[in-house]
Amino acid sequence: MERAGRRCGVCRSGRGWRRFEVVRSPGREPVVLCGSCRARFGDDPPIGRKPAPEPASPDVSPVPPPEPQPEKGQAKPDRDRLRTALREMPGSFSTAMVARATGLNKGKALAGLQDLEQRGEVHRVGNRWSTGPSPDAVALAMDRLQARTSNLRIVRDRARVS
Repeated sequence: MERAGRRCGVCRSGRGWRRFEVVRSPGREPVVLCGSCRARFGDDPPIGRKPAPEPASPDVSPVPPPEPQPEKGQAKPDRDRLRTALREMPGSFSTAMVARATGLNKGKALAGLQDLEQRGEVHRVGNRWSTGPSPDAVALAMDRLQARTSNLRIVRDRARVS
């Protein structure tokens, strides 16, 4: 019992160590059990059991070969998770939303978004990100002008529908 370090061999608890019992089953090493494990398992604790031999089936199926490991030139799994999450995102989203959707921390999500921005897959819209088409410079300037003015109404030309 002293070699067990005053811990139960099954649940590893040390509560009530003075009431621990040593169970000696035939063909196994002795196991120290606490009162609750002794009541639960009796003389047959799950520790020290010999594994039962598995019956060999006559029609053994071949083991599939292991999946090939990604090489250095292939895309990172983080970037793939990021791309799949971006497909399900709304038109405009924040870095935190992407991090939550991919399961990455905010720094890694930001780095992945910046990498995708360099590739032209996403672009910044203020403090947010977007996967939609990048607006042209004139439309951006008009939106900024409209945001700064309160009583000015900008009328844009529209193509006539015939």
